[in-house]
Amino acid sequence: MRSALAVTFAAWASMAAAQAPSMEPPPSAFGPDPIIQITTTFRARIEGLADPRDVPTTAAQDAARRSLYNMAANECIVLAQFWKAECRLRSFYVSETTIVGPPEGPPEVLPHVPPSMFGSAVYELRPPGR
Repeated sequence: MRSALAVTFAAWASMAAAQAPSMEPPPSAFGPDPIIQITTTFRARIEGLADPRDVPTTAAQDAARRSLYNMAANECIVLAQFWKAECRLRSFYVSETTIVGPPEGPPEVLPHVPPSMFGSAVYELRPPGR
């Protein structure tokens, strides 16, 4: 009878140990290095040009640039919520693309590409509290 109780107790202890929650933290997307870097690119059309060959006004360029800055700030909010992490904009580069052509001769406008500004942002994500 004692050996039957001992076997029953040993079996119960094995099952309890198998069902006990693990003390190890769950796997993380951050891995051993607690920083994730994400790079994104944004595009904002430069409005108000009658002819694509016109030089954009300062106001139109400022509006497109502000649009890119807003997109970059909103992206950090989305990344922080999605990854449940702290987000920091590490770098942001803005460029304008309107006219393309050979160095010698008149510039050519690409008919299918409206005058635009592009922004490239690099974000750093860290687990909360690090």
